[in-house]
Amino acid sequence: MPTASDAHRFAANAHSGQLDQSGKPHIRHINRVAAAADARARHARLTNGLKVNPAAVLQAAYLHDVLEDTETTAEALRRAGFAESAVVMVQLPTSTDEPLSYAERISALIQSANLGAILIRSSDNEDDANAVRTLPAGSTLSMRYAASMPRLKDAAAALGYTGP
Repeated sequence: MPTASDAHRFAANAHSGQLDQSGKPHIRHINRVAAAADARARHARLTNGLKVNPAAVLQAAYLHDVLEDTETTAEALRRAGFAESAVVMVQLPTSTDEPLSYAERISALIQSANLGAILIRSSDNEDDANAVRTLPAGSTLSMRYAASMPRLKDAAAALGYTGP
C-alpha cells in the first residue's frame, strides 16, 4: 500500500514543470494543501473522534489536482495501489466533463458527506484564495472560493467537525 511519501512523489512527477498562477512550482500549492488537510483530518480524528483516516486524507490531498491538471486518471491511481477511499476523495471535488458550475460541484461534494474530501477542498480553496498567491487579472476565482468556503465549513460542522 502506498504511503503519503509515495503520493507526494506521484504528485511531484505528475505536476513536474507546472507553475501556479504566481509563477511558482505547482507542487508548492500541493504541499500547502496537504499540510492543511492533514491538520484538519487529524483534528477530526483526534479531537472530534470522527471516522476519518488521516493517512488516506493526506494521500488524497497530495493527489488532489492530478486528475484535473494532468493526464492522470482515477484508474492510474488505482493501478499505482492507492486505496479506493483516497481515490474517491480525489475524484469527488474534481472538475468533470459534466456541465456543472463550480457552485453545483461544491453542492455535490457536500451531498456526498465525505468529510475527507470536504476538508481537502476547504484546504485547497483556502490556499487558492490566499492573497500571497496571484490570481490572473480580472479573475473571479477568489470570489468563487470565498463563496464556497462557508458552505464547506458548515458541511464539515454538520458532520461533527469543529476545527478551522
